[in-house]
Order: sequence, then C-alpha cells, then structure tokens
Amino acid sequence: MKDTIRFGRIAGIPVGAHWSLLVLLVLVADGLAVVVLPDLVPGHTQTAYWLTAVAAALLIVASLLLHELTHSVVARHYGLPVERITLWMLGGFSLLGGEPATPRAAFWIALSGPLTSFGLGFLAGGAAVALDAAGAPTLIVMSAMWLAVMNVFLGLFNLLPGVPLDGGRVLRALLWWRYGDADRAEVSAAKAGRVVGLGIAMVGLLEMFSGQLTGLWLVAIGYTVFISAAAEGQAAEVHSALGKTMVADVMAPVEVTGYALMPVERFVTEVAPRTRRVVYPVVDLDGTPTGTVSLARMARVPLALRPSTLLKDVQTPLAKVPVAKPEDPLADLVTRLAQARDGLALVMEDDRRLVGVISAYDAARAVQLASLRAPRREPVPQR
Repeated sequence: MKDTIRFGRIAGIPVGAHWSLLVLLVLVADGLAVVVLPDLVPGHTQTAYWLTAVAAALLIVASLLLHELTHSVVARHYGLPVERITLWMLGGFSLLGGEPATPRAAFWIALSGPLTSFGLGFLAGGAAVALDAAGAPTLIVMSAMWLAVMNVFLGLFNLLPGVPLDGGRVLRALLWWRYGDADRAEVSAAKAGRVVGLGIAMVGLLEMFSGQLTGLWLVAIGYTVFISAAAEGQAAEVHSALGKTMVADVMAPVEVTGYALMPVERFVTEVAPRTRRVVYPVVDLDGTPTGTVSLARMARVPLALRPSTLLKDVQTPLAKVPVAKPEDPLADLVTRLAQARDGLALVMEDDRRLVGVISAYDAARAVQLASLRAPRREPVPQR
C-alpha cells in the first residue's frame, strides 16, 4: 500500500497516510458527533459536538501513529531498518526492512505497540479525572474518557493471537523460542491468524444481521486479517521449504537481451525469435540493465509505431523490477517476484553486471521441488 500523503519524518522515519485514512476520520467523527457524545452529554449544540468529535478523531489517529512509532523505534533498537510508517483506514503498519534476528527481539517489537496503547489509555483516563476535578466542561471530560477507552480497546484488540495483529507476532516469538524454528512458528501463528480473522468477520456479520452497521467495519477487519495471515503463512512455508537455496542455484543464463535504444520492430523480428522466453532484460550500450520488456507489452504498440518506438519506451524500469545477487536466499526473492509486473527477476553482481535471470516459473518450480524434497517434521515433545 503506497502513501497518498507524506507527513515528513519522525525520529528519522518517513511517515505518511493512505487516502483511506480520511474514511476512518469521517466515520469516527460522525459516530461521536451524532451518537456517542449526544447520548453521554446531552444538551449541547451540534457545532459543539462536531468540533469535539473532530478533535477526538484526530487524537485517536495520533494514538495510532504513536503505536506504530513505538514498533519502529524498538525495531531500530534491535538493528532493523524501518522503511516507513503508513496510516490507513483500518489502523497503521510499520514497514521493516528485515526480520528480527532473535525471538526476544521479535517479542518486544510486537509487544511495544499494545503497551503504548495501554499507556496512552491510562494517560487519557488520568487526564479525564484531572479535568473533571478542575471543573472542565463535561463534554471535554467525556471525550477524554472515550479516548482512554478506545486506546485500551486498541491495545486489547491488537493482542488477539494471530498474525498480522501484534498478538500474533507475540505468539510467533514465543513459538519461535519454543521450537527454535522461525518458519514453523510463523506457519502456526498464521493459522491462528486465519481463525482470528474468521472470528472477527463472524462477529461483524452477526452485528449486521442485528441491524448494526458497525458490523461492516468488523467484517472488513476480519477479512483483512484472514487474507494477511494466509499470505504470511504461505510465505513462511515457502521460506521453510527452500531453506538455504540460493539465487545462484536456480538462475538461468542470459540468453537474449534487448538494447534500450533498439526499435520494437527490430527486436521482434531479429532478436525475440532466438529464444522461447517471452520476457527479456533490457540493457544500455555498456551492458548495464535498465529494466525488462515483455512480448505482451510490445504487442500493444501499434504496427505503424513499432519502427519508431524504442524498447526503453515500453520497458518496465529497473526500479520496478526484482533484483537480486547470486548469493541472496531464493526465499527472499520469491515474494517480490510473484508481484513483479513482467514476472522476471534480474540477477546482478555488485558492479551491476547482469549474470542471470529468474522467471516466476523458475521460482515456482524451485519451490515445488523443494517442497517435495522437504523432510516431514517430527512433532516436538511437550516440555
């Protein structure tokens, strides 16, 4: 998910938001202004309700940001790079540039978020008590108390034991410590995540059948949890099956390349027929890769324009192509390759010299062969 709005950096970490965060703000503010606050503190004007509700909605978004920022700061403490923090309709996430090296690191990175939410909840609750004692307007006091309850709820909800929720990460860390196998722990936590996702969605459906539109929100959250858990479980199974297989073990030699300044017409008639591949690396005159190009994309160029259209005009630029080194683990490349536009990864040395390619088919075949060869895991005796 890409950021729609970038807020800048906090502690050196890029922070942004997806446009769907506006949906969250509108729904929270509307619920507070129209239902919650009028029920809790009747007798105020709609303007007062809406001003208070908007402020409370912004504070809950700030709470989500602090939740994610804590994850990121703790991750950096354990030596993990943090690429960015993104807030969106269903909360937020911290994109880390790697995996924790130990169960201890994984445990504290995961638990830090809920602990922050609990801390914010107690602070907001204390503020509500202090404001009430100081004679502050009841509307402000109740808004602070609502903020306290929502932060505590956020902490509890995130502790549900299934990935991608924080509780699932905590479970994974504990299972990793018990089994001594991060992939096995990930698979188990992902199974728990699918169960949790289904449970959340079922609760949402029951609410919808009883006439509560808030159930739709729970269905969306449950669906997201289920899909994310399934994807992470599949990735863990691939990683476990591939083991120590390196990119060099699977990559194919470069049979044909296209030059960035070569016309599409010439490539199609003179170069493409030399091989059975349908996706090709594109290089500049000194052999440095610039991207990839597929027959399908070239076929979309009108016949009359093919003599004047260059490969660089229709290529997928290198920035959007999966790139790996021969010594990289294949498992780290598989997920990126599955999402690649052309389904081709370029294997390059440190000097940016192209030494091989891996297609999505090559990667899938390697995963299937590794799964067939993988020994059955014996049950771990209970301790």
